[in-house]
Amino acid sequence: MKRAQLKKVALYTASVLAGLTLLIGLLHTKAGRPLLARLGVGCPVKASPEAVEAARLNAARTLRGTEAAASRPALGFALDSMTPTDVKAWAAQKNVSCDELRVGLTRCTDVPSIAVGSTGPAIHQLDFGFAPATERLVNISAWRNGMTGAAAAAQLTVVVDKMREQLGAPTHEAGSRTAGYLASGAMHTAIVEYRFKDYIADLSATNIPGHGLLMREHYMSARD
Repeated sequence: MKRAQLKKVALYTASVLAGLTLLIGLLHTKAGRPLLARLGVGCPVKASPEAVEAARLNAARTLRGTEAAASRPALGFALDSMTPTDVKAWAAQKNVSCDELRVGLTRCTDVPSIAVGSTGPAIHQLDFGFAPATERLVNISAWRNGMTGAAAAAQLTVVVDKMREQLGAPTHEAGSRTAGYLASGAMHTAIVEYRFKDYIADLSATNIPGHGLLMREHYMSARD
């Protein structure tokens, strides 16, 4: 197979895998729960905090890069430093509704972008994951649901541009961060990745049939 064809296949595969990953994530959001109900199942992930942390560490060791990040942006929150008490204090100050779903997982809903020092549409679901041994913040996922192609492309570009200022060029990109591409087909996905030895970030937008564009920001500590 020619090099150009290989590159095209690689990009397509990356986009499809990113889309499937986001679809799995969608099933854990408020928008996705009715979909699970129609399938006749509950949440497929019911693991202990220790098991979740072991999976995170395994993923971090597999995905991380070789150089330290110049900074570790995470929606204004400090990875490996903040605790559940700190997040609770932030939520009270910003008048944000949050619940501890289980030990090590706090979920906030309908978070105004200004509450995390950003602009654009509200964050429908904001999850904070804490290491059970230290109670330190190690994982953040933010979801914006039901966006138009134009809104998703604009918001993703704002976030990526800010990341470029702090960290330079992404480690990897796939898909197209344009409104036309994102809105034109089911599961059309744009993904931007950063990989450092102490920090991992994934930014993406996917066209989910029946739900509009789903944008996800994921920030994770890659420290042992």
